[in-house]
Amino acid sequence: MLPLLLLAACEVPGQINPRLLARDISGAAPESRLPPPGLDRPFPNLASVPPVPDRPDPAVRQAITEGLQAQRDQLTTPLADRRRDTPLTEGRADGQPPIAARPPAPPVLARAPVIPWTISGAPVVPGRAPVAAPAVVEPEPEAPTPGAVPDLPSADLLAPAAPPPPPR
Repeated sequence: MLPLLLLAACEVPGQINPRLLARDISGAAPESRLPPPGLDRPFPNLASVPPVPDRPDPAVRQAITEGLQAQRDQLTTPLADRRRDTPLTEGRADGQPPIAARPPAPPVLARAPVIPWTISGAPVVPGRAPVAAPAVVEPEPEAPTPGAVPDLPSADLLAPAAPPPPPR
């Protein structure tokens, strides 16, 4: 009894599922499908096809041909390069805001003021005389170049630390 319960819990593909095979053999599978669309409409009458239209006058056909030829000739001429002359946004259309041609520039941030290292600003500890600290001038970091790949971190940051030795 236990193997049958375990087998019933497994998912069986549809090609070998006995329940689906029995449904296909008995004919119950087509009955569960939706009917195709249009079965409620009458069968189309092929006698209701309209007659072939009359050919237009040769002068009308010639005018249409010349108009199509003029359009084809107009399409073979290259368009003027307007990219340098046009502004970045086109004029407003009624009811639509203008669309920018490129994303907005990043905001310009003000630099933080430089804080000088002076004796007058050093904290005073009671019982000690203020000690003059050496002036440390840190070089200003270089601005990153757009698109540049940063350097990899040091090896101790890339690899995990060695595990401690096992106790003896």
